[in-house]
Amino acid sequence: MEKDIIFSGSFLSINDCKVDRDEFNNLLPEGSYTSNEPYKVNVFKVTYEDHYLKLTSGDGNAKPRNPIVVDTDTQKEEPNPRQPNQVEPKETFGLLDFNTGLLWLSNSKKKSIVIDFLKIKFTTKSVIIKDVYDEKMFLGNLKQLDGIRVSAVPDIFSQSGILKKNLVDEIYGYEASIATVNFHYKKKLVNENLMDKIKNIFGSRNYLRNIMITGRDENGLGMLFNSDGFSRKIQFKARVDENEMYCVEDVYKKLLTRIADENI
Repeated sequence: MEKDIIFSGSFLSINDCKVDRDEFNNLLPEGSYTSNEPYKVNVFKVTYEDHYLKLTSGDGNAKPRNPIVVDTDTQKEEPNPRQPNQVEPKETFGLLDFNTGLLWLSNSKKKSIVIDFLKIKFTTKSVIIKDVYDEKMFLGNLKQLDGIRVSAVPDIFSQSGILKKNLVDEIYGYEASIATVNFHYKKKLVNENLMDKIKNIFGSRNYLRNIMITGRDENGLGMLFNSDGFSRKIQFKARVDENEMYCVEDVYKKLLTRIADENI
């Protein structure tokens, strides 16, 4: 079985300079690292391959913990077998490309966790993750649209011009507290009219709860904008096991292949 996985790529800099492999090897040798907080754990595994650093991390909280679970076969309640001091880590995959300085993460919301971990090793240095684009560059490079997802209070869709008011009233009504609209495109070239709509979304972003815009530049390289900033994007399907956990080797093999193909 396979499942989609999306990587976002942003620039990692140390003291405002491009990352250096030798420095990383000295300060961050291969191995496993753990940081413990009350009811919380962060686990990191570091390995090196060619000009890449693989950083697999798992983080989770012991609480909140529901003392009851429901058996999916019997539909009956049972005591939660997970102990109060146990954590089910949520896995995040990271890959640092020393040639380009791009840090690829399977969950862009984990940037701060990665930064905090690296700051422990680079104690005297400034560790920063930077956007690949700004708004002007993103709009200027966006040639093909893959998708748009927008969340907002329903009335905002009509006020911002994203959807007509009568459509908002008919679909969502006035009792919905938040609504999400997904637009999916297949090799949709960005024409002037579509670009105006995208600019309108950017202009209304202070009123929107969530935005995600994905597309490609003229070279076919993936682009992504969401609440975590402007970044590159790589998406593919990777194998999962019977517990729907990703196969680590398959994820990195396919990610490295995609990066190599883009660098040709």
